[in-house]
Amino acid sequence: MHYRTHWRLAFLLAFFFHLIVWLALTIIIPQVFKMMEPPPQEAPMEWVDIADDFGDTQEEQQEEEPEPPPPPPPPEPEQAEEEPAVVEAEIPEEATTELLKEAEEMKDEPKDNVIRSTSTQQKGLPGKILHAEQPAYGVIPFKGRIAVTARIGKDGKVIRTAIQVTSGNALYDRLARRIVETKWKFEPAKDIKGEPMESDMQCPVYFNRPPARKIK
Repeated sequence: MHYRTHWRLAFLLAFFFHLIVWLALTIIIPQVFKMMEPPPQEAPMEWVDIADDFGDTQEEQQEEEPEPPPPPPPPEPEQAEEEPAVVEAEIPEEATTELLKEAEEMKDEPKDNVIRSTSTQQKGLPGKILHAEQPAYGVIPFKGRIAVTARIGKDGKVIRTAIQVTSGNALYDRLARRIVETKWKFEPAKDIKGEPMESDMQCPVYFNRPPARKIK
């Protein structure tokens, strides 16, 4: 028995099947893989630092501006003036004897010979004794201290003297005054403006004994 074959139909079916498979392989499958791919990464955004631009401009302005002058150096502290030391010495015996002769020729001071300050200037710095000499031992028999008040002028020289503490002997008192007038040196006092002025100084003269305290 012979069966009727439909070879033409089979051929067409096979052709369309292969066509569908080819389309699936060339169009559909690539689209599927494309959809499965991760999305492309976007390029990072570039940030513009505006502050840097302004900072550069300010730096340029600062460079253009002249630098301020350096501050003046601090003043050096003033060094305090050293107070001159008192030079104490002993008058040689011959010189003391000559002063004793001069004292014998001096007149006795009046009983009311008291130095009174009449200056109205306000004292800023007191006067100072720069050099004090004491009589030699054994020239006179008196032993003790005679206090002499001396009026010191603006030039540091003795204007006049008076006895504050007496020895009881007018000759010895005159000798003490003469020693202060001729052998002692002074620095005058100064007023509040720093100008020299007259002042009174206490001058102890010691006979046949060492000074009881340092003379200032």
